[in-house]
Amino acid sequence: MLASRSRVAARGKTHLAALLLLAVAAVAAAPARAQVAAPRLVEEGDEPADDSADRPPVPAPRPQPPTSASTPGGAGAPADAAAPAPAAATSEAPAAAPPAAPTAPAEPARSIEPVRTSWPRLVALWAERRAALREGDPARAQAAQQALLDTKRELDVENLVAFSAAEVREVHRALASNLPAEALARADVAVALAPDHPDAHLARARALLATAPASPGPVLAAVRDAIAAAGREPHTLRAFEGDLFSAALAAVFTASAAVLLLLLLRNLRLFLHDFHHLPLLRGTASIQTGFLALVLLAMPVVFGLGPFATLAIAAIVAWAYLSVRERLVATAALAALLALPWAAGAAARITAWTGSTAELVHEAEHGALSDEDAAELAARAARDGGPAPLLAALGRHAKRRGDLEGALRLYHAAGAADPRAPELDVNVGNVLFLKGDLEGAKAAYLAAQDRAAGDLVVLGAAHYNLSKLYLRTSEMAKSSLNRERAENEASAFLRAHGSDEDFGANRYLVDVPVPPAKIAALAVDGSPEAVRGWVEARLLGVLPRALWRALWPWGAAAALAALWLLGLAVSRLAPARACERCGGAACRRCDAAAGARCGQCVNVFERKGVVDARDRLRKEAQVRRHARFTRGAARTLALVGAGAGQVWQGATALGALLLLAVLFLGFLVWFWRGIAPPPHPSPYVLFGKLAVAVPTGLALWALAVRDAFRRTRS
Repeated sequence: MLASRSRVAARGKTHLAALLLLAVAAVAAAPARAQVAAPRLVEEGDEPADDSADRPPVPAPRPQPPTSASTPGGAGAPADAAAPAPAAATSEAPAAAPPAAPTAPAEPARSIEPVRTSWPRLVALWAERRAALREGDPARAQAAQQALLDTKRELDVENLVAFSAAEVREVHRALASNLPAEALARADVAVALAPDHPDAHLARARALLATAPASPGPVLAAVRDAIAAAGREPHTLRAFEGDLFSAALAAVFTASAAVLLLLLLRNLRLFLHDFHHLPLLRGTASIQTGFLALVLLAMPVVFGLGPFATLAIAAIVAWAYLSVRERLVATAALAALLALPWAAGAAARITAWTGSTAELVHEAEHGALSDEDAAELAARAARDGGPAPLLAALGRHAKRRGDLEGALRLYHAAGAADPRAPELDVNVGNVLFLKGDLEGAKAAYLAAQDRAAGDLVVLGAAHYNLSKLYLRTSEMAKSSLNRERAENEASAFLRAHGSDEDFGANRYLVDVPVPPAKIAALAVDGSPEAVRGWVEARLLGVLPRALWRALWPWGAAAALAALWLLGLAVSRLAPARACERCGGAACRRCDAAAGARCGQCVNVFERKGVVDARDRLRKEAQVRRHARFTRGAARTLALVGAGAGQVWQGATALGALLLLAVLFLGFLVWFWRGIAPPPHPSPYVLFGKLAVAVPTGLALWALAVRDAFRRTRS
């Protein structure tokens, strides 16, 4: 009886030990199922969820029967025979893998947000904001304004100049209504809509001045921003350069013509005297030979040979009577006239912009092109084979709007038109990245690196986008290395166009715009040649332009050299000189004793008793009349033409420079509205030109007049 009880107790202990071992094995195996897979790309909304409900339950091991029941001894076996059973069970349980420490789940990569808005939506928000402001609903207007700026950022539109110009007009109205706070708020919106619009910054400066007149710092900062924006905005910059070049070319032509004509007029009396000594005209009356000489001088004007021929003849006629300094000034004037058509064409090439293909590319690059205009341009480019920069800009426009297939098609067309454009590889890689083709994007970025040829912007953008790609594929070392290279190559460009926190399709990756040099090349169409031809036609009159172009520039240089050789030959003929007392002709042919003074002045003032008193008084009156005429002419010319008075008195170089400077400022005032104004002309620029040119011109004119009066005082 006691033996049977002991066997029952031993069997119960054996079953209890087996159950405890099974429980420990189950608890040890549970953490092994909690291991997390390697990081993988997930889409937005594909959040890691608890999948324990979907896992099949782990089957518990079956309990083994007691060892004593399975042994041949049966129930009559001794109790200690069952003792090894717990040890055997214990030795089998650790056969499972040891439990590993639980790993924290990797954070999934955030998906890139596609473009969900459109250009019509942006225009509708602008109209809604204006309607809310008109109806006096500030909350609705503020909501529409914020949505408008968010849409502008999502579409990656850099400048909405038309919207900004409308806000600038509202700033002026608010200031006129004595509402400085409203003016400042609208100026801030104008700057946000178009950071490259100079008028927006200037309007903000006015609003800041009206709001806080005692704080000039922000006002000056806004003015500095306006100057920087004008340097970035080609419409304003090129229009201003066009005004400067036009005024300079007009001043050069007018000053050259004035100097040459003044030199001729000052020496015309001597030329008429020497013309009378020509072999065929010696016996003719002086009045007849003088009339004939004037007729010959007027022939270029009568036959329509143009201003250049007329001024060239004037220079040739006066050449024999000029000093070396005056000949240098006359040579510079003739050279300026010869170079005027070429300079006009070069100025047109530098300043051409409005209405050109470059303007369209610029608008497309900055995102302010409507979808209708972009579609029309794309159709025209496909029909006529548009230039590669235009196709590339239209590709970026399509990518901004979310049309990835259209962008890829336009990029491929641009690459076919210009195979040496590494920026296209970066942009193609971005489109492939957004489409999910990471291998294709990687190949495009690597191709851009190979073909960049030292272009730091292309290299920086390629490395930057590669770092984002490697971040998506969990290759952290490669991502860090490419990001470091990108920062070293184009940190400023990446700070302006890239973002690590904005996952929008137009901000997460960095596109490379069309290089400014390629855009500027598209501004050169037929206008420079047309401007050059127009200037040549005005200068030459009826003379053939083909002959002119055939002789330019070496023929012109040879003509000027021949003029200097002519001066050496003419000096041997001993032309007449102006008498320093009476201004008459001191001619050795008429009087061998003539030198710096004519023969009459020598007899009257140097030889005593040669002439009677009546002739002496007559000569002295003539000298006084000449002095009064010279003084009056110099002062009158100084009052009318600033430096013209110095040219008449003999200070030719100083007078020419003063005349050129005053004429340049005068033509700036004359052209104050602009030769080729931009689409949105700035009143600040117009009045700024007047504010600078008028006082500076008056100051130079006053200095020229003062100098001319000082020279004639004695």
